[in-house]
Amino acid sequence: MKHRITIGGVVFFALVGVGPAAFAEPSPEDESRAPPAAVASDTAAPAVPHKPSAAELASARHLFALGLAAEDGGRWAEALETYERISKIVVSPPLWYHLGVCHEALGHVVEALNAFELAASGATARNELALARESRARLEKLRVKTSQIVLQLPEDATGVRVEIDGEPIHAALVGAAILVSPGARRVVVEAENYAARFEATVQAETGAVVELRAELGGKRSLAVLRSSAPARQALPSAPAPGPRISPVVVVGTAAALAAGAVVTGAMAYDVRHSFLKKNENPAPGSLSERQALHDRGQALAVTSTVLTGAALIAGGFATYLFWPSSSPAAPPDAAGRRLAPAPRAPRPTALSPWVGADGAGVAVQGVL
Repeated sequence: MKHRITIGGVVFFALVGVGPAAFAEPSPEDESRAPPAAVASDTAAPAVPHKPSAAELASARHLFALGLAAEDGGRWAEALETYERISKIVVSPPLWYHLGVCHEALGHVVEALNAFELAASGATARNELALARESRARLEKLRVKTSQIVLQLPEDATGVRVEIDGEPIHAALVGAAILVSPGARRVVVEAENYAARFEATVQAETGAVVELRAELGGKRSLAVLRSSAPARQALPSAPAPGPRISPVVVVGTAAALAAGAVVTGAMAYDVRHSFLKKNENPAPGSLSERQALHDRGQALAVTSTVLTGAALIAGGFATYLFWPSSSPAAPPDAAGRRLAPAPRAPRPTALSPWVGADGAGVAVQGVL
């Protein structure tokens, strides 16, 4: 398919042309020589997320031809949309150049400047001298067509937010010249420590510098600033405790376990004594009876041991609950002497076991 070449690209297209070279991956040497501007801006050419495959490169070349056809027909918005699709797959100095041509034709002066700067720096790094010259020539013509807005804000303004035509502008550019395309520009400024929101529409003339002072009204009070600060998220509380269990129940349980351990221990001793007596003079046919005595004695002995351990644990826990704790250290008196803390009398302490969707536990209420 044969295409006419746009007027702005005659000089470099005659030498560079369109083909695989327009979408060739830069060599490591080229990348090391490329200035930061060739890779730092994402306005004219978004960063390519991955190395394109052969199929993607072939499709990009086909799209590039369609973009040229749209340029030849003066369909600048269509051509720009096609080139921006290509920039998501692969970028190159010729692509940056044509992005600049489309932006310039559509009146996007600042976007065109960015694109031509990327084209010039990228072409220089790849030794594509004709393309670099053409890009710089367009840059020189465009620089005088830009407008500038200089914003002035109160020096103590904090948390500044600036928008121009709905696009956020970094607060570091406040007070400096912000390049904009000529025409009506909508400026919005806010500061967190000032009450008013500044909004204005200014007419940016070609080559003019518009100085704009943002009137933000009175300063916010400290109480308002604190109330507008994001509230700290409360820590999740533990599930509500269930019914309380008195420490008396713990003591009673320990006593019952101890009594059970004593009773089963005595029974085990009695069964063992009977077993040993029958084994001294075993009667004929008494093997099963003696075996039953042996098994019963073992079961009682194990039960007594388990009850003893449980009683010790319950008794230790009950002792811990009722142990008196000392009062906090008293402040020194007038002579500088610090009195010893008086022992605090034990107070009722209660256990409150709880079970919830996110866990379980025991809440202890009282003085430990």
